Amino acid sequence: MLTIPQFLDFPMDPDTKDIVSFFLKLLEKKNKDLFLHCQQVANYAVCTAVKMGLSVDEIAQIKTAALLHDIGQLSVPNAVLIKYPYFNVRERAAYRRHCQMGASMMENISDLDRVAKIILHHHENWNGTGYPKRLKGVNIPIGSRIIAVCNYYDRKCKPCIRNWQRLGARPVQTIKDNAGILFDPDVVRAFFAAVVQEKSSRQNKLSGIARA
Repeated sequence: MLTIPQFLDFPMDPDTKDIVSFFLKLLEKKNKDLFLHCQQVANYAVCTAVKMGLSVDEIAQIKTAALLHDIGQLSVPNAVLIKYPYFNVRERAAYRRHCQMGASMMENISDLDRVAKIILHHHENWNGTGYPKRLKGVNIPIGSRIIAVCNYYDRKCKPCIRNWQRLGARPVQTIKDNAGILFDPDVVRAFFAAVVQEKSSRQNKLSGIARA
């Protein structure tokens, strides 16, 4: 799997790049774990987009959106964020507003109009049950569909997070089970080919070396 640094190496207006870098620094100051989560989601999203054969321009937009997909959580208190996903009704409503808040932060910034749209819709579901607009299928931007899968994987499927101890490896299978329901089936196939299978292959090789 590719390793994508936090800085933006795609062509971008210098002023816009400075603004995005500033947002990333704010995110890091706000919550280090959230900042690292965005880095990982960006890694996975770029690998998936490359596997799907998207253009360099599309990959650049998706990478930027993935790095900033949770920027709207700057408006959510850390006392609420640390309770994820166990929110009360009021906290859940505040959390769900981060999509609109993040997109609003990108308004009127050169080069970031498509990024704003991807951020706005990254919690939409393939079957139209997501938020904030309940978009369905291909009406959801491709970047949002990619980030949705990558975000779920990083939030629910890594061994270093709380959910792993409770659910074991089942969340990985849950992604496949929800292809065509929550997630775009084409994105799921590309994600598993680019991220999950490649990671498993690398781990098997390391295990073989350790046993040798």
